Amino acid sequence: MSILSSTTIRTALVDYRAELIRMQIKFPSSFNNEEHDKLIKSIDDALLSIEGNVEHVMISAHSCKN
Repeated sequence: MSILSSTTIRTALVDYRAELIRMQIKFPSSFNNEEHDKLIKSIDDALLSIEGNVEHVMISAHSCKN
């Protein structure tokens, strides 16, 4: 588990979101689909959830082993 500054997470998410949108514009046949739209929406939701008075974000691995 890691604890990071919310500013660091916010910057990384904004940059990743912008890159996804650039890929959609550059390669519309590969990246302009529902899956990428959902991913961008999930990034928007995460950005909204850490907006405001949040100073740190805790990140933990989530995995499933069969």
